[in-house]
Amino acid sequence: MKKICIIGWYGTETLGDRAILAGLFSFFKEVFGDFEINLGSLYPDYSERMLFEDKSLYKYILGKNLKIKMFNSKNKKELKKAINNSDYVFMGGGPIMHIGPLYMINYAFKYAKKIKKKTGILGCGIGPLFSTEYKKLAIKIIKNSDIIILRDEKSKQNILNISNELGITIKKDKIKTSLDPATKLVLEYKRKNKVFNNPKNYIIVNLRDFPSEYSQNEIKNKVNKTLITFIKDLSEKFNDFRILLVPMHYYFIGNDDRKFLNKIKLKNFGLDNVEIQNEILTLEETMELFRNAFFNIGMRFHSVVLQTILSGKNYILDYTEPQKGKISGFINEIDENDFYNNRYINLQQINNESINIDKFIINENEQNKLNLEKLLKKLDIYIEELNKLLREG
Repeated sequence: MKKICIIGWYGTETLGDRAILAGLFSFFKEVFGDFEINLGSLYPDYSERMLFEDKSLYKYILGKNLKIKMFNSKNKKELKKAINNSDYVFMGGGPIMHIGPLYMINYAFKYAKKIKKKTGILGCGIGPLFSTEYKKLAIKIIKNSDIIILRDEKSKQNILNISNELGITIKKDKIKTSLDPATKLVLEYKRKNKVFNNPKNYIIVNLRDFPSEYSQNEIKNKVNKTLITFIKDLSEKFNDFRILLVPMHYYFIGNDDRKFLNKIKLKNFGLDNVEIQNEILTLEETMELFRNAFFNIGMRFHSVVLQTILSGKNYILDYTEPQKGKISGFINEIDENDFYNNRYINLQQINNESINIDKFIINENEQNKLNLEKLLKKLDIYIEELNKLLREG
């Protein structure tokens, strides 16, 4: 029985973070067989809801119930105890980015190495990292990791560029790349569930309040105005469809999407076909909505991941850094046929406060043709690297 400590941004988790966690559990099952989880959360009370709602999903993946102990990762005593009582310490997905809790990740990995625990970065991204201080933290975490699996090639290039910029050497060959761990969950879910051949009469849109930490430029107001206008134009173009605005995050810490989505609705007062999903949905319920929609539009990273795999009839509004961000990184990894060339807009690069919807939303009945087996094979690096840790004892 292996005991695994997972830390990261849990406690402010989105539905995407929940998909990451479930995907990691699937990998652990293949490598370790029996395992228990010590899960670090920045806000444990919120994460308890996740564990309750996703319990049946974990059983669906693992074929049995999973023992999970929660601890407060902001509490040094609890963090050290969880690490002491674990065989492995992993950062379970999410970005290594310019936010205060990155100090906690650095401390945990440094302490784990001090007491001879195996460590790993599993499916993380790199950035945005704007200051030298946080860039150095990222390098320290990388150096204290026994295995490193980043979620795309762009993340690897980002950390190598930071290493060169700071003049700090890191082992390039040690850094592996794959796909985001949520991809594992979604691929398995799609494989086990029948394809829905009669899409329902609704269009799903996931939007978020533009996060200032993803850009050094003052573009928040411009982007948000663009999104408000976009929903108006979408509602008018598809007036026979329900336009359902669906959150990926339901907690005020981390910016509850419902706040911004309701603002959009109020600004577009009178658009009767625009609805807000205010009632909280589980991860599985959200996946079903995406799978059965006429088509999907995604802005948050994991809405893009889920919609791309579950539906394939989707459009992308990318809020992350041009050429560096996680969304373009994901599309570069999976889009062999350039399906998304005309279905993708980077919101940081728009020149005015409107999106030409007639040029963007076209061929809505077309579906991507992803090579699902190839994607699964790309995920094998998780199994290989975890097995390496297992052999090392």
